[in-house]
Amino acid sequence: EEGEAHFALDFQDDIIRNGVKLIYHKSPAGSSADPDWIQSTVKLFLRPGNCHGSSGSDSSSPHNNNNNKRPTLAWAVLPVVSRMQIVGNFDSSEEAMWSSLGLLDVHTILIDENTEENGCSNSPDADGNTAPTTITGFFSVTANDGAVHVFEAPSARQRDYVVRGLKAVIARLAYNMVAGNADVIGEMFSEDAGALTGELPSLVTPWKALHGVTHSFLDQL
Repeated sequence: EEGEAHFALDFQDDIIRNGVKLIYHKSPAGSSADPDWIQSTVKLFLRPGNCHGSSGSDSSSPHNNNNNKRPTLAWAVLPVVSRMQIVGNFDSSEEAMWSSLGLLDVHTILIDENTEENGCSNSPDADGNTAPTTITGFFSVTANDGAVHVFEAPSARQRDYVVRGLKAVIARLAYNMVAGNADVIGEMFSEDAGALTGELPSLVTPWKALHGVTHSFLDQL
């Protein structure tokens, strides 16, 4: 639908340029004696793809990988984000402080299925009586390799905005890549869209870049 396409573009611009403030819940390590989850306030960004990554780049570089060639979800704690925003790009020296997931490596995005419009759900208590339960801002992102990332938005409305936006952007990108629509280059792989990544301008034509990125995506299917 036209309305959903406009929403996807607006959300895409927002998450690239401004990011989304969330709480990230990290599960305890399997060998840890502490069963508690670790919470960190982070900002989630969409890092546009590097459509010239296979041309004139150092193949031995640790940053020359498939996640750099395709759009990537990246998040970090607020002090790291603040330094990135001051510098104006993603500093490669702090790359290890960012967590990332390829946008097309997302398998599922889930929220509580019992949500209702008023922000409450009905759950039976110990005596079997139904009582309203406040809906939280939790949602999870599961990767193709089975890794699960749990985030929490400040409200159910903000959670729904982020989840809807991520799904819309992923669906639109996948469709455009498979359909061979070169317009996606101007949205996700252009120099302007990648301003925060510090990438050099692309030296390849949009069609050549789309060809390489599409084949990289299809190789994973």
